[in-house]
Amino acid sequence: MIEKVRLSLWDIFSFFLSGFLAIGVSFILSTVYRPGSTHALVDDLERAPSALVIAAAPIVCTLLGLLIEPFANYFDRFVLNWIMWWTSRPKEKYKEEEGILKDCILQNHLGPLTGSLANPYGFCKDYVEANQLGTNFMVFLSRYGFYRNCAFLSFAGGIACLCLSSDREVGTLELAISYAISALFKRRAEDFYSLLAPTVYRAFLIDKLNHTRVSSMA
Repeated sequence: MIEKVRLSLWDIFSFFLSGFLAIGVSFILSTVYRPGSTHALVDDLERAPSALVIAAAPIVCTLLGLLIEPFANYFDRFVLNWIMWWTSRPKEKYKEEEGILKDCILQNHLGPLTGSLANPYGFCKDYVEANQLGTNFMVFLSRYGFYRNCAFLSFAGGIACLCLSSDREVGTLELAISYAISALFKRRAEDFYSLLAPTVYRAFLIDKLNHTRVSSMA
């Protein structure tokens, strides 16, 4: 028996909303290229009990999002990072801030681990989560995952248009448009990804500095 169901922002953005968006893209493609199948689906949904549809829709969207997420992850890593390399460059202000905070932590706030860790991100992230420190980390992470999935779905939709269109020129144009939209989503995802490390480092340092101040006052 399930006593407690916990939903995170990652579940909502990266799974549920991504699944909902995938269904929307599929519905649009079916309406444009296979209208008969869309009409049959709508008729089936109209005959189904409303309570069943309402109860099943979130589950179906979430499960679909779970299936999409690994494909989007690997597609982003091995395809989009190659064909859209210019969207993956972090903004200089985020990169500079991350470097300053990282050096400060490495030199002053790792205790016995000072000099042992080349990258303190994982340690700081675990510390922040274990101490339940206030941070926007999960907000940024969930939005990164959502926009990354949107980039994947946009590009996949363009490929589907190219394959389904009877006019090769129209299909190529639709693929080009989907590429541009995918690049926009990819750039937005990278913006949120660039914010993850600075957000974790700031929360870690603020907590450490507060402990130092309290200790000095005692």
